[in-house]
Amino acid sequence: MLTALVLTVLIEAALAFLLGVRTRYGQGIVLLVNVITNPLLNAVLTVVSFYISPAAYYWFLVPLEILVVIAEGRIYKSMLQIKMNPYLLSFLLNLGSWLIGSGILKIIK
Repeated sequence: MLTALVLTVLIEAALAFLLGVRTRYGQGIVLLVNVITNPLLNAVLTVVSFYISPAAYYWFLVPLEILVVIAEGRIYKSMLQIKMNPYLLSFLLNLGSWLIGSGILKIIK
C-alpha cells in the first residue's frame, strides 16, 4: 500500500501542477488529501477482497472512487483558490493517477 500511496502522491502532485495548482500551499493540500484518502480507499478495498471475494474488489472500486472524487473535490473547493472546477480537478487527478499508476505498477511487478 505504501508504493501505491507514493505513486499517487507523486503523480497527482505533478498533474495538479500542470493543471494550475502551483503554490506550496496548494501542493500541500493535494498531498494531505491523498495521504488521507488513498490509504483509506486501499484498506477498504483490501478488506472487501479478503472478506467478500477478490472479484468484489471491482464491484466496489468505482463507487468508492466516486466517493473519493467527491470528498476530495469538496476539500479542494473549500481550501484551494483555483480557476478550474474543484470536482473536475479531483476527477482528473484521480483518473490520471489510476491510469499512470496502474501502468507503473504493472512494470514494477
